Amino acid sequence: MFEQFIYPTKHEPQVLDQMLAIGWFRMGQSLFTTNFVTFQQRIYRTIWLRNRLKDYVHTKTYHNLRKRNKDFRIELKKFAIDEAHEKLFQTYREAMPFRTSTSLTDLMYFFGTQKEDVFNTYEINLYDQNELIACSYFDVGHKSAEGISSYYHPKYKNHSLGKYLIYLQIDICLENKLDFFYPGYFVPSYTHLDYKLSIGASCLEFIDTEDLTWYAISEYEDLPLPMALADIADLI
Repeated sequence: MFEQFIYPTKHEPQVLDQMLAIGWFRMGQSLFTTNFVTFQQRIYRTIWLRNRLKDYVHTKTYHNLRKRNKDFRIELKKFAIDEAHEKLFQTYREAMPFRTSTSLTDLMYFFGTQKEDVFNTYEINLYDQNELIACSYFDVGHKSAEGISSYYHPKYKNHSLGKYLIYLQIDICLENKLDFFYPGYFVPSYTHLDYKLSIGASCLEFIDTEDLTWYAISEYEDLPLPMALADIADLI
């Protein structure tokens, strides 16, 4: 299964919880799932993750990031795209070595004609005095949340703002007594996404798409690609 999509027409919190729990995730204004992705002409397996928040414990990394970034102002508000956010996103995009969406509109609406968010989306903004320096988006269901995207000004790279914003999202989930936080997937052998494995590692789980059961990430064992996909990868 490479990709499947559904297109909700309204926000239904319990439905979002149910879809996240079986390995689906938001893309633009759709929900999608996949077992495999292609990066740089190679096929990789996708492993969907979640944090079981009742077992979440703040780590030394979390406390260090809070201390390092204590002078930045934190703002939580409903999602909206404006000129300041688009400018910051373009600055971030130009500095990144990997491919990303061409604009915030493309990121959040995925080239669709619909410009109304059907999800319950919030944003966390970070300010250095009055300058917007970072932002992240996340959706909230009934008892779950999913982290969508984070971006930041490259001059603050040493502050680990992408990771810090995920910790802030989890803080909000804990304050609101949510059960799960879904950070998306990681990809074995593609190290760019490995940072997800270090956030809330003590309560991190992955879904086995064969039996739709969640297991502790410590039980994960990487497997070779199915033979048919390995053959396809050789031809790309």
